[in-house]
Amino acid sequence: MSQQKIKVGWIGLGAMGSGMSSSLISQGFEVKAYDVWKPSLEAVVKAGAIGCETPSKAAQGVQVLGLMVVNATQVEDVLFGSGKVAEVLEEDAVIICFSTVPPSFLVSISERLDALGKNIGLCDCPVSGGSTRAASGELVIMTSGTQSSIERAKPVLEALTKPPIGGLSIVGNKCGIASDFKLINQVFCAIQILSQAECISLSKNWGLNPRLLYNVITKSNSSGNSFMFGHRVPWSLNHDGIPKSAMTIISKDIGIVMDESRLLGFPSPLCSITEQIFTAGLGAGLAKEDDGCISKLWENFGGIPIAEKGSIEEEEAELTAKELQITSSISIEEFKTKQKILVIGLGAIGLPIAQTLNDNGLDVVGYDINLQNLDNFSKSGGYVTSDVSQASEQAQTVLFVVNDAKQIQSVLFGLDGKSGIASTLPNESTIVISSTVSPSEVIQIQNQLDKLSKGIEIVDAPVSGGPSRALKGDLSIFASSNKNETLSKIYPILETLSSLQGKKENLRFIPGGLGNGLKIKLLNNLLAGIHLATAAEGMAFAKYKKMDLEKVYEVVKGGAAYSYMMVDRVPRMFNPSSTPHSATTTLLKDLTIVINEAKKLNTPLFLGQASLQQFTKAVSKGWGNEDDSCLGRLWEDMGISLKL
Repeated sequence: MSQQKIKVGWIGLGAMGSGMSSSLISQGFEVKAYDVWKPSLEAVVKAGAIGCETPSKAAQGVQVLGLMVVNATQVEDVLFGSGKVAEVLEEDAVIICFSTVPPSFLVSISERLDALGKNIGLCDCPVSGGSTRAASGELVIMTSGTQSSIERAKPVLEALTKPPIGGLSIVGNKCGIASDFKLINQVFCAIQILSQAECISLSKNWGLNPRLLYNVITKSNSSGNSFMFGHRVPWSLNHDGIPKSAMTIISKDIGIVMDESRLLGFPSPLCSITEQIFTAGLGAGLAKEDDGCISKLWENFGGIPIAEKGSIEEEEAELTAKELQITSSISIEEFKTKQKILVIGLGAIGLPIAQTLNDNGLDVVGYDINLQNLDNFSKSGGYVTSDVSQASEQAQTVLFVVNDAKQIQSVLFGLDGKSGIASTLPNESTIVISSTVSPSEVIQIQNQLDKLSKGIEIVDAPVSGGPSRALKGDLSIFASSNKNETLSKIYPILETLSSLQGKKENLRFIPGGLGNGLKIKLLNNLLAGIHLATAAEGMAFAKYKKMDLEKVYEVVKGGAAYSYMMVDRVPRMFNPSSTPHSATTTLLKDLTIVINEAKKLNTPLFLGQASLQQFTKAVSKGWGNEDDSCLGRLWEDMGISLKL
C-alpha cells in the first residue's frame, strides 16, 4: 500500500504529535488531525492536514490512526469514551498507540478492540528522540503487536523512523511488550535527566563553571557521560525558550515505572527518588519547564542560579579565554634522559600506569608496600624499589596512585609529620596525585609542603578509564595546579598516559588552581556511580518482568538511555569476569567523598546518596574487591540473576 493511498487519522498534537503528523504530511500522507488545543490543530492544518472538530471525525475513513495523547486515561476516553473512535473506525483499520502508557493497560485495550469483531489492529509503539527528530521523521520506535497489525502500520512507522538516525525495532508479537521496553528505557532516561541536574548544581555551588564540566565530560569519553547529560545540560545552562520535552511528561513516565514497580513488588530505590524529585519540581512551579531544567529546583535550596547570563557564543568565548594552553617545557627525549619518575602505588590502576610510562621509554621506578605488586611490575620489565626514601632522592617527579589522602600524607611526611620523603625529595620537584581524593585534602598537603620551603608543587591529575585504557595510554585526565609552569614540567607524563593516537581531548587542564581537577573527577564519578546503579536497577527490573535481557540491552543502549557505564558494565553483569576491572570499593570511596563535599555546600545529592547506599550494600555482602558490576547482583535474594 503506497503512502499516498493511506489515509491517516491523528489525535494528539503536542510537541511530539505535531512534528510526527507534519512529517507524514511532508512525505505525501493524507492526514486528518484533531487536538483539543486549537492553536496546535491550526498549525498542522497550515502544514497540510485536514482539521477535524472531534476525535471521531479524525477517525472516520482512515486505515491508520495515530494516538499521541498524554496518558492512559486519555487513550481510553478517545477510543471508548467521549471520543467514540473505536465505534467509528472502519473494519481492518489499525491503531498505533505512540503514548507511553502502562503495558497492562494496552493488553486490556487490545482485548476490548478484539471484542468489537471489526479486526481492528493495535500496535504498541512508544517513541524516543524528541520533538526535533519527530518533525524530521527520524525517531526511534519500538513496536509490538500481531504480525498483521504491524504490517498494516508499517508504512507509517517507517516514515517516522528514517535512517540513519531513526530506527524501527519490532520487539514482540503482543501488545504491551513494546511498552515494557519503553518502561525500562524510561528508568534510564528519567534517572539520568535528574542526575545531570544534581551534578551541575554541585558544580556551580563548588565554584566550577558547569559549561567547562559539560565540555570535559562530553568531549573526553569520560565514564560519567550519557546521552541525557549531553542533551539536557545545555537546556539548563542556556535554554532557547522553545519547548522540547515537558517536565510533566517525564514525571508521568517515571510515575508509570513506579506504578509497575509497586504493583509487582519490585524494589527500585533510584526510580523512587526520581519520581519524588520530579513531583517536587512540579510542586515548585516547574511544570511548564523542559525536563532538563529540573536543575532549577536546587535554586530553591539556596543554590547559585544555573542559567548563564550571556549567549551560548559569549559563554563559550569566555570559557575559551580562560582555558589553559599548556605545552611541555622540554622535549620528550630530553625528559626521558633527565627526569626520574617514582610511581607510588602499583595496584589495579597504578601498575598499568607505571607499565605504560616504562614502555614509552620514561625513567620509572615503582614502589608499593604489597610485595606481589612490586613483583608484577618487575616481571613486566619495570624497575622497583623497596626503599622509597632512597628512591625519592633522585626523583624529580613522584606520581601517587594510592587509595586515599592518608596514604599520601604518610609517605610524604611520615607518621610523625617529619620523616617522610618530602624531606628527601630534590628541591623544585613535583608531586602528581592521580588518586581520587578530596580537593581540600590536596590543598592541605600543598600547604604542608610550602612550609618546607623547597619549592615542591602538587599537580592533582585524577584519571578516568580503568586499567585497560591505562595500559593503552588512553586515560582521561583532569589536571590542575597552582602554577602553569608546574603543569608544563610534567606534561610529557600526562601526555603519555592520555594521548593514544593523538587523542589530545583526553588530557584536560582545568583552570582555577589546585583541586579543580579533582572536582571535575569527583563530579564525573558522581555521574558514573549513579549511572552504574541505574544500569543494575533497570536490568534487574527487566529480568523481574521476564524480558529478554540481551534484547533489552541492544534496544536501550543506542538511544536516549545510553550511558558510558551501561555500555561498559552491563556486559560484565551478563558475563562476570573473574578478574575485577574496577573494584566496588573505588566508587564507594569516591561517592563518599563527593557527598561529604556536597554537604559542606548544603547541596543535596538525592541520587548520589541512593547510589552510595547500593554500593555500601554490595560491600557489606563481601563484594568490595569484586568488579563494581556486581551491583547487578543486589536483587539475587529475589531470585533475579542477570547472568546469561
